[in-house]
Amino acid sequence: MTIRVQSGFSPDHRARVAQLFWMAFETKLRLPLGPEPKALAFIEGGLNADFAFSATSPEGALLGVAGVRTVKGGLFGGNLKSLAKVYGWFGALWRGAVLEIFERALETDQLLMDGIFVDAEARGQGVGTKLLDAVVWCARMNRCHSVRLDVVDSNPRARALYERYGFRAVKEESTGALSHVLGFKHATTMVYVLPPESASDAQ
Repeated sequence: MTIRVQSGFSPDHRARVAQLFWMAFETKLRLPLGPEPKALAFIEGGLNADFAFSATSPEGALLGVAGVRTVKGGLFGGNLKSLAKVYGWFGALWRGAVLEIFERALETDQLLMDGIFVDAEARGQGVGTKLLDAVVWCARMNRCHSVRLDVVDSNPRARALYERYGFRAVKEESTGALSHVLGFKHATTMVYVLPPESASDAQ
């Protein structure tokens, strides 16, 4: 299948991006963002196409999206005000506290991947690999030496993709007593070190 990867995503795909995001991370985000209708409203409002790469078919169907995060922003973000707009102020306060658990610090010269998700019908056709290629290209364009991501133990398919691509586990954190609430027991930090740029790549 021919796969086209581009920076950002079409405004027409915004609702679908939110749906794919929720389907990919529902286990982890069910507590702070559920129920689904409210989660989709919040996610859609917080998407920023400037920090995304999308894969589409020749017919224009959305196949998948990968996000990146820098000091300037990321694919998905929100604040108490945007949470309150969907959940009310009481709901926003405790949900914001839970979401803080998932925040990851940025490191100098390292690009943080802000999620990758592929339509179920397009899996196994190389979409994820193409999106990772785009993320690595973005890292090189931003003069980063590596790409970092986190993957939870409830998503072995994603971890297998990252390992095939060349990511290596560098740290594992346990959720401890929160495992039953969050839906996963461990989160693994993985890093892909960019290979040296060849003379032909530099031209």
